Amino acid sequence: MSSTDPLAQIPAPPALQAQEDRLRQIIETILELAIGVHDYESVAQSKEAVVARVNLLTSQLSDLDRAAKENVADVLVPREILQYIEDGRNPNVYTREFVELLVKQNQFVYGKMRAMRDFRDVLADQIRETYPELSNEVDLVLQNTGPSYPPILAEDTKTEEQGNGPV
Repeated sequence: MSSTDPLAQIPAPPALQAQEDRLRQIIETILELAIGVHDYESVAQSKEAVVARVNLLTSQLSDLDRAAKENVADVLVPREILQYIEDGRNPNVYTREFVELLVKQNQFVYGKMRAMRDFRDVLADQIRETYPELSNEVDLVLQNTGPSYPPILAEDTKTEEQGNGPV
């Protein structure tokens, strides 16, 4: 993982770390097998080396499967992530896109909530002006429906926080 990845600082559970180590060993065995196959005809001992590596790879894959069924069977992976991997894409892209979608939806819902609160406040003010005798009831409704949202930061305040200076 990259150093900018916030998940890079989170240690993997021991079962997942063991599986990762097994996968690294399998990759190393496959590389050694590829070298043995490449040198198959030029070295006399290459036949035995290839057979030994194939047997080792078979036992490592069997061990990986057994350990996965025992240790990490409770780890749920969304199908979309598996599809990303099968398509040769980075699963971190899926995570980033998912988080961006959640942020966008959160902002949309927050905007709707703000609009409803603003409408409530404007309606309350208009009812107070038009029907002053209902002021107590309007105050009661406002009290029961929660406080108004804090004001949105002014653009110049946002810009100063970002270090760009006042607008």
